[in-house]
Amino acid sequence: MREARPAVAWLTHPVTLVALAVLVLNDHVLKAAYGTWWTGKLSDVAWLVLAPPLLATVVALTARRRIGAGWSVAAAGAVFVVVKVTAFGAAAASAILSLVAGRSVVLADPTDLLALPALGLALLAAARGARAPKRQLALLVVLPAAVLATAATSSMGADGATHIGVVDGVLVVADAYSGDDFAGATWYRSSDGETWEAVPYSSDRADELAARFVAVDADREVQCSGDDCFRAGDGPGLEVEHSTDGGSTWSTEWSVSGAALQGLADRYEGDIPPLQTEGVAVLTTPDGFRVYAANDGDGLAVRDEAGTWQRIGFGYRGETSVVPLPGEPTVIDHPAPAALFVGLLAALVTLALGRPRTERSGGRTVGGRICAVAAALTLWAGAAVNDAAGVVAGQPFGADFILGAIGPFGLVIVLALATMVLLGVAAGLLRGTRGWLVAFAGVGVTLVVQLVSPWPLAALGAVAVVVGAVVVSRARTAAAVPA
Repeated sequence: MREARPAVAWLTHPVTLVALAVLVLNDHVLKAAYGTWWTGKLSDVAWLVLAPPLLATVVALTARRRIGAGWSVAAAGAVFVVVKVTAFGAAAASAILSLVAGRSVVLADPTDLLALPALGLALLAAARGARAPKRQLALLVVLPAAVLATAATSSMGADGATHIGVVDGVLVVADAYSGDDFAGATWYRSSDGETWEAVPYSSDRADELAARFVAVDADREVQCSGDDCFRAGDGPGLEVEHSTDGGSTWSTEWSVSGAALQGLADRYEGDIPPLQTEGVAVLTTPDGFRVYAANDGDGLAVRDEAGTWQRIGFGYRGETSVVPLPGEPTVIDHPAPAALFVGLLAALVTLALGRPRTERSGGRTVGGRICAVAAALTLWAGAAVNDAAGVVAGQPFGADFILGAIGPFGLVIVLALATMVLLGVAAGLLRGTRGWLVAFAGVGVTLVVQLVSPWPLAALGAVAVVVGAVVVSRARTAAAVPA
């Protein structure tokens, strides 16, 4: 696409590529290792250099309109200022990024405006990038990486139950990425331990609740009801100790440790907070008292009035399921990863959209279309068999273990391979279609869907891969046609 050439050259300029590398390295390595003020400012600088060319490229590819570098820089700068100086802007940015990349926190901080001169680097790259040659192949890698990097830059990772206590007779839980302080924590309140009210981290009520939580010393180590006292265990893992003599002697009453703890950790997906009991709270009820344990990455556990413990996870934020312990049923396992079929679908879409619309019909074209339709049918059949053959992890396949396990696996793989072959034949028969671009889209989307979480962010990255492949396919086809 002619409209996109200056934007693509800008996005793939060395200055922009350095900003992309810095953003990824800083957000996923340096922040975890150091997490100080300068890592935050470094992300701001890199984002301001990367966002304008990405905006220009996305507009050019989707709306087929060329926008000037000045407008792109002004738009990115305006958004940055609104987010950094207003509570509304920070809350809106947090909400949007949370929908795409999972729990994300953007805090209003006027001192971040010191990074605004970085927009000058973006303008410099635009001036030189506009005269640079087309970088169509680099677009295939840079566009998805830039989309994922900018969308996930403020992701805080998974939240955990970091603090728990009783404030003015109400059970409260702080749900946050870091247990060091209450910044960015969403609070949850309940008078009965069953019905919960969320207090968003961006609201004044959250700050007031945090202050009250500290004032009444709700986070103290030992919590008692009469002579019955409880505290978090000293050992690693999930553990609550109980004293029946007012805290003179202690014994472990409930725990998940050792091999069971490791098995539980293996069942979690992605980057999770530690599976560690951070504190306990005792809530008085009409029938006695309940004990709640904040287990960070594992949510809550509760001891009812009869003394029975149960893990309830993150029910306070509306999650109804709890990751099961080893030996208990868990997620569905399939013969082949679902990402494989999403990738094959992406290859099929690239095959359909990457061809010129004015292509004349002929024997090769008709044969290619027939193969494409057949690929769609085998793809549907493979995905259907894969879904039907899924079993609960850790459960037997049935009486006939060999056929029960190998049979569905073999059928699914055969159908997936048949889809790949048909896609390759179709790409070879359809004039103007680049088979290697179809393969790139399939492999790229498979990797993105398999490795990136949460799913909205993975979907965004997959779309970027397909768009890049389609744009490059059409551009190279147009370049090969004599004027």
